[in-house]
Amino acid sequence: MIKKEMIENFGIDRKTLNNWENNPDLKRHLLYRTLEALPVEFVDNIKQQLEDKKANEKLLEK
Repeated sequence: MIKKEMIENFGIDRKTLNNWENNPDLKRHLLYRTLEALPVEFVDNIKQQLEDKKANEKLLEK
């Protein structure tokens, strides 16, 4: 996943991502590398699953 996709999907700003990327001593560096390795399709699938779950729970409440 590229930075633009991280920003769009998680609401993290570019300055924060740059700090995470350029400081390998931070635990956030591992998080940055993990996000970078994720395919955007995977994130989209998880998002869709969460939306479906929420919609299904609403249906069960009726």
